[in-house]
Amino acid sequence: MSGVLDGEYVYVQDLDEQIWVLPDGPHRHPKVLGQALPALYAGTLRVVDNAIVELTNLSGTFRCDDDEGLIDVAEWLMQHGWRIADNAIRFFPFDGGRPYVILI
Repeated sequence: MSGVLDGEYVYVQDLDEQIWVLPDGPHRHPKVLGQALPALYAGTLRVVDNAIVELTNLSGTFRCDDDEGLIDVAEWLMQHGWRIADNAIRFFPFDGGRPYVILI
C-alpha cells in the first residue's frame, strides 16, 4: 500500500477477485474496469496515514448489497498489504436500513 496518498477513493473488485482503486470523483465506478465490464463488488474507501479508515459498499453503479462481499474485500486488501483501522468497515443496506460497522 506504500505510495497511496491520504484521500477518498473508489474501488471495484473484478471477476478474478483483483481489486482496483482510483481516486474518487463523479461517476468513477463504471470507469474503473472499462465501462460495462461486470464486477464482484464495489464501494469507497478513505485513506489516512497509510491506513484505510473507512471502507464501504457505497456505489450507485454496482449496488452491492451483501455484507459478506464487503468482508471478502477487506480480507483481500489486508492480504495485499493494506492496513484497515478498527471500526473502518461500514456496510450500508440499500433497503434504507441503518448502516453498521463490521468487525473482522
